Amino acid sequence: MTNWSGYTHRVRFSEVDPQSIVFNSRYLEFFDAASIEYFRAYGYPPDTMSVAGLDPVVVEVNIRYHEPARMDQLLHIDVRCSRLGIASFDLFFTTRIQDQRTGSLSKSAITSATVTYVNVDQKIRKSTPIPKEFHEFLELTE
Repeated sequence: MTNWSGYTHRVRFSEVDPQSIVFNSRYLEFFDAASIEYFRAYGYPPDTMSVAGLDPVVVEVNIRYHEPARMDQLLHIDVRCSRLGIASFDLFFTTRIQDQRTGSLSKSAITSATVTYVNVDQKIRKSTPIPKEFHEFLELTE
């Protein structure tokens, strides 16, 4: 269906804390970027989503930190739809270290997360069903 293979991010100096590891809140930024690229890879860049009546809003986040990541490491983030409802869906994120020479991924995840989104009609500021076409897309990526 697509050539989606995940999102890669190089850890920058501004993303680490005084212990020289990635600061915990930065992972939300990484997941946000990964989700945008995930949707883009399947033909849903942000402008297309908006026109189609899809405006997902984050309502819950659960992150498990397994191991630390450090400055200049490559983080590879995989995304998949893990739950699909009428007006909401969950994306599951898995972060692994990517070897800079070989491109291979670490066997164990350094973080895993579930982010719950609710589709919101921005005119009335209430949840609204996910558009049929996008719902069908998410069913295929579950």
